[in-house]
Amino acid sequence: MILRFVALTGLLAPFAILAQPPADKPPRLEFEVASLKPNQSAGPGYSIVPRPGGKLQATNINLKRLIAVAYSMTDFQIFGNLSWLEAQRYDMDAKAPGPATVPELRLMLRSLLDDRFKLKVHKETRELQRYALVPAKAGTPAGGPGLTESPNGDCAASASPQAALPNGTPCGLVNQGLGRINGNRGRILQLCDRLTTLLGVTVVDETGLKGIYDIAVTWTPDPNLEHLPPGYEVPSDATGPSLFMALQQQLGLKLVGGKGPVEVLVVDSAEKATGN
Repeated sequence: MILRFVALTGLLAPFAILAQPPADKPPRLEFEVASLKPNQSAGPGYSIVPRPGGKLQATNINLKRLIAVAYSMTDFQIFGNLSWLEAQRYDMDAKAPGPATVPELRLMLRSLLDDRFKLKVHKETRELQRYALVPAKAGTPAGGPGLTESPNGDCAASASPQAALPNGTPCGLVNQGLGRINGNRGRILQLCDRLTTLLGVTVVDETGLKGIYDIAVTWTPDPNLEHLPPGYEVPSDATGPSLFMALQQQLGLKLVGGKGPVEVLVVDSAEKATGN
């Protein structure tokens, strides 16, 4: 989560964004073995992390977040009238038949949810609040000290999420931490995904930037704006810019609010899973 599917202390974010499987009838892939048990800790934090060897492990995670990970969405894009979607927490330990990419793990997780929860969902497009990421100055190409086109080109979509480079960010990913976003040969769409998770509002790419970029932006977190760990308090000596200002100063980009079409996933039905 910090990335690679990781969500810590209630912050659903940071999971790897690689090539996604086709939306129409993706192949059914299954874990070789999978354990799913109720978590009784009642703690606020949770995690879901891919491990080497085709493993996917989760701790203290609810069904709503499992669905979000399986379908490459965020919490606020999941709709349903079942109160226990968020109330019941689970621990999961699953293993693929062999090494697996992040998109393959997502498909295996979908199969697991179908089998254990009898999950039925469908996609819709709804008119919701969202942000557009645009150049900070109209008519001027976006760019700043923290946004540079990578001289090394693209990364293979199947690159292992564990293959981190010296700067800590795996090749081809855009990672998020507390008050920072770093990208190593990533795309602006991935930056929008990180901002979507952080703000809890869909962020769409209207920058016109189609290349591969190294990205580095830092700011002072704002509990009133961002989804932050429970109990987080801004340091009294914090002097950094806000997220909105940092995007303008460091990347030459800005967020413009409004309403627009947002893809959501509606939970039609689900049953509580039994531990095994």
